[in-house]
Amino acid sequence: MNHLSNFFKDDKILVTGASGLLGRNLFEFLKGQGLNVVGTYFSKNVEGLTYCDLTDLQQVKNIVKDVKYIFLLAAKTYGAGVMKDNPTALVTDTVAMNTNVLEAVKGTDIKKIMFVSSSVVYQDSFKPLQESDLDLNQDPYPLYMGVGWVKRYLEKVCEFYSQLGLPINIVRPTSIYGKYDKYEEGKSHFVPAIIKRVLEKQDPLIIWGTGKDIKSLIYVDDIIRDMLKIFMNYDGVDAFNLCSDELMTVNDVVNNVIYYISHNSKPIYDITKPGSIPYKSLVRNKLDSILGKENYTPFKVGIRNVIEWMKGELNA
Repeated sequence: MNHLSNFFKDDKILVTGASGLLGRNLFEFLKGQGLNVVGTYFSKNVEGLTYCDLTDLQQVKNIVKDVKYIFLLAAKTYGAGVMKDNPTALVTDTVAMNTNVLEAVKGTDIKKIMFVSSSVVYQDSFKPLQESDLDLNQDPYPLYMGVGWVKRYLEKVCEFYSQLGLPINIVRPTSIYGKYDKYEEGKSHFVPAIIKRVLEKQDPLIIWGTGKDIKSLIYVDDIIRDMLKIFMNYDGVDAFNLCSDELMTVNDVVNNVIYYISHNSKPIYDITKPGSIPYKSLVRNKLDSILGKENYTPFKVGIRNVIEWMKGELNA
C-alpha cells in the first residue's frame, strides 16, 4: 500500500465515529498501514481511540488541531426497531456532530474531507438507482424519513462548505456488513442480528419482517477500498454510490447463515415486527467509469468472515 503512504505521508488523519462498523474497520486499516490516524469514540470505549463529544464545538476544535485529512463517519445508527419506535433518536446529534467538524476546520489548511452519507437519501423505488436519480421532491422511504432527510441535509451542508473552500467528497453506501457491527437485540443491523440468533440456536428462529425485502450488500473491506480510491483520486463534492453487484433477500441471508453455522431450525417470519425497505438497490456506474472497476467480495465469503468474528464475540 505504498500509494497510501505517498498520499497521506506523515499528515494526521481523523476518523470520526471510529467505534462503529465502518469507522473502526477504517481506523484499524489506516493504522495497520503505519499512517498517523486518530479515531474518536463517544459511548463505546475502544482501545486506541480518543474520546470526543462531537456535539461540543470546543472539543471538536481541540481534536482537529493539526489534522489534514478527515473521514466524517460519526452518526447515531440503530436497527429498524429503534427507527420505528424512536425515529428522532439519530437526528439532532448527527447534524451537530458533522456540522461542528466542518465549522471547526473552515479556514484552516485542511487537505481533504470525506462525508459518508447513505443510500437512505433516495426515494422509494423498485429499480436500481444511480446518483442522478435522487429526487429531493420526493421523501425518503417512510421508515427512514428522519435519517434520510438528515443525510440529504448534510450533503447540502457539505456542498455549501465546499463553496467556502473545503475540499469534500461524498459517498452513499448501501447496506454494509462486516466485523464490529452492532449485534445487541433491538439495536443491531439485520445481518449480525440474524447471525446472533442462529449462533444462539434460538428455536423458534424469529426473523423480523417478511424475509422478502431485497437489499444490495457490500462487505466492509470493499467499501474501504472504494472510499480511499475516491479520496485519493477524485476532487469534487458530487456524490458516489458505493455498492456491490449482489442483490440478496433477507431470506437469502438467513439461509446462508443457517447453512454456514449448520443450524437446523426453520425460520419463522414475524410480520408484526418492522422490516426494512422492500427494495433497495444502487448502481455503481459512476465509480466504475471514472476510477475503474473492482472485484467485490461474494456474500458467501464475507458472511463466513463475519460469522467467525461473532463466534469469538459470543464465545459460541
